Amino acid sequence: MSLQPVFQQILAHADGAADKAAIISGDQVLTYGELGTRVTRSAAVLENRFKVKPGDRVILLTDSSSDFIATYLAVHSLGGVCAPFSSDIADDRLSRVVQRLSPRIVVSETLRAGVQNHVRYSELTDIHTTSASTGVPGVSIDQTADILFTTGTTARSKGVVLSHRAVATASAHINAFIGTRADDVEVLSLLLGHSFGLGRMRCVLSIGATLVLAPGIVNAAKITNALLVHRATGFASVPAGIAILLSDEGSSLSQFAGQLKYIEIGSSTMPLERKLRLMRLLPNTRICMHYGLTEASRSAYISFHDEKTKLDSIGRPSPGVEMRIVDRSGDAADVGAEGHIEVRGDHLMTEYWQDPQLTAETLRDGWLRTGDLGLATADGYYYLKARSSDVINVGGRKVMPQEIEEILATHPAIAECACVGIPDPQGLSGEIVSAYLVARLPDAPLPGFPELAKLLRQKLEPYKTPRQFRWVAEIPKSASGKVLRRQLRDLK
Repeated sequence: MSLQPVFQQILAHADGAADKAAIISGDQVLTYGELGTRVTRSAAVLENRFKVKPGDRVILLTDSSSDFIATYLAVHSLGGVCAPFSSDIADDRLSRVVQRLSPRIVVSETLRAGVQNHVRYSELTDIHTTSASTGVPGVSIDQTADILFTTGTTARSKGVVLSHRAVATASAHINAFIGTRADDVEVLSLLLGHSFGLGRMRCVLSIGATLVLAPGIVNAAKITNALLVHRATGFASVPAGIAILLSDEGSSLSQFAGQLKYIEIGSSTMPLERKLRLMRLLPNTRICMHYGLTEASRSAYISFHDEKTKLDSIGRPSPGVEMRIVDRSGDAADVGAEGHIEVRGDHLMTEYWQDPQLTAETLRDGWLRTGDLGLATADGYYYLKARSSDVINVGGRKVMPQEIEEILATHPAIAECACVGIPDPQGLSGEIVSAYLVARLPDAPLPGFPELAKLLRQKLEPYKTPRQFRWVAEIPKSASGKVLRRQLRDLK
């Protein structure tokens, strides 16, 4: 059977399993039949009232809701392109994204000031809609489905273009490894406006399982209650969420030892001892941790119980994925030698939005250069050694230091600054942002944490605000003037 776009796979369940619960959000239960009706209705409004046509971009702002999911599928059914973002996106960043994408419309729960062609989700489920969508016969598997922006608010922010083939292939690979089935019930604490949460939504609904929306990785009681009430067999989280669930000595998780069939964990840092504790508490659960990036979703996996002697690795390539290590010349590296990690498969991005030069540098002869350094062993396991980029990983969310530095540099007391990610001393977020500042006038009064945090929060999402600010005599740099971030991380 040929590969179908994910939206078609999901809508097929509206016919074959109409009465089965598709999405549970609070007290609301949406069956597959009802989801199909909502998608059809939303597509009609999008097409007839807002003139969405094949190739049009639609920006979707969300935390986690069935309205977002229905709209996401409706846009795809029309051949449109979705660009999801979390609803807490800063106004400045949203403005830049709108300028870059020229979307047909922007959809969210509430309207944002200054945004043109902005509508609420409620306007797309108008029960009085009588005209049906004509749809797009046979949306091609190679048409663009999504554009996901990785980080930042400037030209450094990369728009990853993903085809229907890429997202459908990734979903199939993930389900094959984890073993998600139609009779599973998964609790999702991740936000749908980010790559990981969006990917889990596609995996669960494409297989015909039930998705329970319980956003908020920091709310252990909410997650535990959702797992208990819905008799969940699956769960997805980032290491920060797992850390919170383990903070009560694991009692909140141990009660699900005979219930949870699988857990998928995101790819940010997770201490070995925490992995071992999770294994002890859930001895019969398939605990999977992935390695990947937005450009190549879940390219490698490790199953904790099955590969307990390899827990310091990122595992082996996912089903249908190839990986390799190359040297600086692009030639295959020797076994055990450190080099650049490259990935190949149908799950790869098509290109970077409106950036042919970066696309050509990243995609070469079907291989995607991840920008990460690692090595491979003779038994096929891959080990991540370093991120060659400067991206900071805060609880699974990516932060570009330049984005913060540009704002801090506007303060009259700051002559120079640099931001790095350092291990979270509380062990919750993987990394926190640490800002290093050089005073413009050393003898003048220096701004404190409240003043600097307020400056940043006016323009950035809260999780991007540094948790610490340190004043230093100088920022270490190379001979060419490049900031030596590794030296900053080592400052005591």
